[in-house]
Amino acid sequence: MAGKVNIELKNKILDAIKNDGISVSQASKEYGVSTVSIYDWLRKGFETFPWEKVDLWKIRRLEKDKEDLLIIIWAMQLEINKLKKKKY
Repeated sequence: MAGKVNIELKNKILDAIKNDGISVSQASKEYGVSTVSIYDWLRKGFETFPWEKVDLWKIRRLEKDKEDLLIIIWAMQLEINKLKKKKY
């Protein structure tokens, strides 16, 4: 896609990456926007102060770790419930 991207499309792409978990390369192919542009939008969107940037990849890794831990907790809860049923 040549030239500027309209704001609606830009927001749709950023929303898909941030909330739906699609990769930048996937969004680039799907919406026809360069990965360089998307990474630039993400970088600008995650600046809290001009000198401080939030690491998007660290956030994604932490979200994945959280999901993994919740699955472990769920599995442990199932085992606890099975043991309680056997006890009675």
